[in-house]
Amino acid sequence: MQDIITYQRDVLNGYRLILDPPPATKRKIAAARTRLDAFFPGTPIAEGSPFVYLASFFVYDTAEDAVIDQLNRIALGAMPFKIHLKGYGHLEEKEICIQIAETGWVSGVIDKIAQVRMPWTGERFNPLPRISLARNLLPWQFERIWPYFEKEPFQSRFVVNGMRLLKQAPGYRSWQILRHFLFENQLITD
Repeated sequence: MQDIITYQRDVLNGYRLILDPPPATKRKIAAARTRLDAFFPGTPIAEGSPFVYLASFFVYDTAEDAVIDQLNRIALGAMPFKIHLKGYGHLEEKEICIQIAETGWVSGVIDKIAQVRMPWTGERFNPLPRISLARNLLPWQFERIWPYFEKEPFQSRFVVNGMRLLKQAPGYRSWQILRHFLFENQLITD
């Protein structure tokens, strides 16, 4: 009888680490996107569910568990915190976003993630935490849209008690929720 040899391929997947707002805040952001689309049809509106992007990276399947373990340790040591979304802002006249009033807590989580040695490649950490509303705007689109949103109020407050890890397999456009890490404010020792 002949033995069948199977080969396992180590696939490089894409990952995103995000903070996910509660449903009430998502509805307010969806309403802002709807207004933007109604007043300015054809604007490149950010797709999918709104979130605060923390980091992105690539990891091989065989190293995925090691990354999950490290991210879990970071989350266990982090404390839940309040986010205050306040007003609209822009980034290099190419993106309109909803600003976070004080980014200290969010930046602290990003810094902790960046300091840990991980078996990942292509890592990028968000230097300006925010929620994107419209991206990749052309100059004429920005000039037309920004005066409307510049003085428009936006307020929302919520408590962040965890972060989510999203995974994108090669060849797919959609992102799958891989893990939800709760912030538990525990003392973690090596």
